[in-house]
Formats: sequence, structure tokens, C-alpha cells
Amino acid sequence: MKFMNKMRIRLWFFLTLMVLGTASCGLFVEDLPNGKVPQPHMHDHFVTIDGVKYHYTEYPGSGQNIFLLHGFASSTYTWEKVVPILQSNGYHVWALDMKGFGWSDKPEDADYSPQQLMAEVNAWMDKVGLSQVVFVGNSLGGAIAWNMALMHPDKVKKLVLIDAAGFMHDMPVPVRLAGLPGASAVARVFLGRWVIEDTLKQVYFDPDLITPQQIDAYYNRLRTENALGALTAVGQSVSTLSLQEYALRIPEIQVDTLIIWGRDDTWIPQEDGFKFKEALPNATLKVIPFCGHIPQEEKPEETAQLIMDFLSEK
Repeated sequence: MKFMNKMRIRLWFFLTLMVLGTASCGLFVEDLPNGKVPQPHMHDHFVTIDGVKYHYTEYPGSGQNIFLLHGFASSTYTWEKVVPILQSNGYHVWALDMKGFGWSDKPEDADYSPQQLMAEVNAWMDKVGLSQVVFVGNSLGGAIAWNMALMHPDKVKKLVLIDAAGFMHDMPVPVRLAGLPGASAVARVFLGRWVIEDTLKQVYFDPDLITPQQIDAYYNRLRTENALGALTAVGQSVSTLSLQEYALRIPEIQVDTLIIWGRDDTWIPQEDGFKFKEALPNATLKVIPFCGHIPQEEKPEETAQLIMDFLSEK
């Protein structure tokens, strides 16, 4: 194991040296400002809490509130294919860029631990007046979602966990790399669209579904001011968690829960979905075949339908 870790670190720095010799490296990428959407639409909003400017989207509807929370290195963009389906069926849909992600502020030397991010999600919900929502979380957002159900049960009426973190023995490679010393500076060197495309191929089952527009959406958000610094801070914080202790309280969650899992997820394996199903007293598990870590992007129609079927159950 020690030998493998040394090899990974050597590979990490070897890649850095290689990319330093290229003319199209991330050092020459112009930063985009935080707190501003380059091409805003009517659904984009900002609110400031404790000096941090948060970006969120709101899609009004006459039905119950559905709140969507993204995962590691992601943003509100990840829900853009699912939201129109939910809204067209009458639901009032909200999505948030957590601090350090998307178009939200990314302050330096801030606390980016999952516990702090959860506290800030709770503060944002208070600010916009949300409670008793259908809380949908993917990956890191899924971990925050089930923690919200534990710590702030007034906020969560029903829970939807999509390839959620909670039982992982090994962190996905990008999260582990983000936790390495100096990762922010290294990432700054080689940030480019090719990095985004390679990462998306890791979380998709069918890479042919990845579009240039999708790559640009991730790329542009990751080149906002201190985006990579915030990302590495999250990675370092997550990498130091004791996940076995972290998951001990999952069986205490009493709300009705839908677990959605991409069968072919290579970041968080399907077996973790079964662990959630076994641990949660009121849970249903739905596995989507030929699908990776982000079903809301790879299989949006099926994901949205599973959520709506779950909400229509008596």
C-alpha cells in the first residue's frame, strides 16, 4: 500500500512536469469573477450570508419544494436536465451552489469541511424560507443531505440520495489528489478542457453522451477566482474524515428515502447503495443500469421519473 501511494505521488508530479512544458497550460487561463453569472437567466439569483455571496436557481411551481444539492467539483449545472422535467410537473425546484462551487464565492482560508458546508446550506434555507423540502443530494451533496435529515429534521420532509457518499472505504482519485499537499498549485498548472473531459469520462458509463457544452460548463466554473483552492480545501477536509464513524448515525434517519444509484458508478460503487438501503429504516433503492456516478446528467429522464414516482406514493 505504501509503495502504491508513493507511485501515485510520483505520477502526480511527473504529470505536473510534463504539463509545465506545454503552451496551453492552466497558468495562462484567465480567471472569471465569482458572484456573477456570465450569461444569467431569470432563474439565477444571489443572496449574501455572513459575507459570502451564494448563487442559486429557482424554478417556481405550485407543488411541493424540491431542493437539489450537487457533489464534489460540481454546481447547479448538474441539475439542468432534470429541473425542467420536475417543474413541468408542477414542482417548485431550487438548486444551490455551495460555498466554493459554481458561481458562489470561494473565500480563501475558509472552512470547507462537510460539517461547515451543511451549516451553510441550513443557513441558506433559513434565508430563503425553505423547510420540509424534498432534499435531493448527489455524491458529497448526498452526504450533506442525509446529515441534514439527522441534524435539521425540520428542513427535510423526504430524502433522495443519488450515488451518495457515506460508506466509502476509498475516496475517488480526484478527491484524493485534491487532498495532496500543493494540489491547488499543481491543478492551476494543468487546468484545461481536456482535464474536465477526462474527469467526466470517469463518472459516465457512456462517454459518447458528454458534450462540448457540458465540458465548457464545468471548465468555466472551475476557473473562477480561487475555485481550485476551494476545491482542494474540500478534498483535504473530506480525505481526513473517518467515514466509518461518519456513517454510524445513518440508521437514525426516519424520513422516507429514495436511493438512486448508477449501476456502473466507478467513484462510489453500487454496493454502497445497498448499504444505505440496509441502514435506512424507510428506504427504497432503485438502480439505473448503464449509468455512472451522475445519473441526473447521464440519465436525466429516468432520474426525474424515479423522483416523481417516489413523491406520488401514498
